[in-house]
Amino acid sequence: MKSPFNLAFTTTFSGSVAAGTTADSDVGPANIDQVFGHDHLRPLKEMQHNRMLAGQSVLDLSMVNPDLAPPRIMIDRLLEAVTKPVSHRYAVSRGVRRLRDGFAEKYAYRFGINLDPERQVCVCLGSKDATFHALRVLVHPRDSVVVAAPAYPALLSAVALVGGVSVEWRYSTDPESAAQDPERAAQSLAQLLDSSGAKVLLLNFPSNPAGTVVSAQWWERIGAVCAARGVTIINDFVYGEMCFNGTPAVSALSVTKQGARCVEVYSLSKAYNVPGWRVGALVGDEAIVRTVARLKSHADYGLFLPLQYAAAVALTAKEDLVRQTVSTYERRIRVLTSGLTKLGWDVTEPQAGACVWAKFPLSLQTKSEGRFGSIAVAESLLSNGGVMVAPGSVFGEGFNDYVRFAAVVSEERMREVVSAIAKLSNANSR
Repeated sequence: MKSPFNLAFTTTFSGSVAAGTTADSDVGPANIDQVFGHDHLRPLKEMQHNRMLAGQSVLDLSMVNPDLAPPRIMIDRLLEAVTKPVSHRYAVSRGVRRLRDGFAEKYAYRFGINLDPERQVCVCLGSKDATFHALRVLVHPRDSVVVAAPAYPALLSAVALVGGVSVEWRYSTDPESAAQDPERAAQSLAQLLDSSGAKVLLLNFPSNPAGTVVSAQWWERIGAVCAARGVTIINDFVYGEMCFNGTPAVSALSVTKQGARCVEVYSLSKAYNVPGWRVGALVGDEAIVRTVARLKSHADYGLFLPLQYAAAVALTAKEDLVRQTVSTYERRIRVLTSGLTKLGWDVTEPQAGACVWAKFPLSLQTKSEGRFGSIAVAESLLSNGGVMVAPGSVFGEGFNDYVRFAAVVSEERMREVVSAIAKLSNANSR
């Protein structure tokens, strides 16, 4: 598949292009179905729309779209900045210095990583923007990109957008065991990198959907494998501060100690409950960050200035603005995991994040309009129980017997979710 984008930046960055292509080659527009494939979620979305039009309630747990309020100091700073005429001018594509300082300060005191805000931080329009641009400067059309599975769907989409080919890394049938066995994970990764020829490893730890947290030793072994093969690591670190044990996760940037090349994507969307603000950053490897900043200088004028100022206040706040949010998600998740387990679901106990990854029982595997597995189960939960979830099939091949629940409703509502699923399970068992 040819990339729908030009090759100028990837050519400049690496000094070469993909085999069989040149910077001047014809890379005509790609069909949207070629890039993303069939939209299997459309019937589910239409069912939700029709149900709401009919006045029926929907408990929408299909997307991690926070229902919690942002910290008050962020709102206050935003309102203050909005009143100043100068705040409505063009911003800076790579982010104002005070926000880049904020990201650097956050990484230093929460994750123990020292960053140069001038050379190693580029503010982006959320995590999707950061991930896409990082891949954009590293991946040529038809290049393989190893992606840890189950994979957050936006990561798979980003690979497709740059014309790459996702190679699924099933590092373990049990994500929790992989977190406890760095050596097995390293051996598995080495074999896949060697067989695929991939030069980019796209990770998401702490993970969405499974909520898996990996150790410093895990990163050490993965870093050594990638350093030996010249593989660049991109880690989506959106849930880095959202571990349930109260300790921040280990940043992937620690792999630089092994000589590995790495960038990390950080965002305020989930931890600070501001997904609509689109405040994120790409941090780490100086050359990659510099190239992304150049690319963005041609693509956009950066984020609305008041949002940048408010985000900087949050990142540099002395009080822990994230803990209450994390505690709320943890309580909701415990209600859901307990209820699902009692109903016979095989639940992966999350260690971080804001969602639950669960394997549904055989009794729910019914056929729906010619569809089987997770999409059929999701449609059944919605049509019969008013509960909307994300089908496991959108997180990669081999996950068609899972669904993901986002913990974006109250504990009381979570109990309603469990009750609705219990009624559906009882009905199917008759």
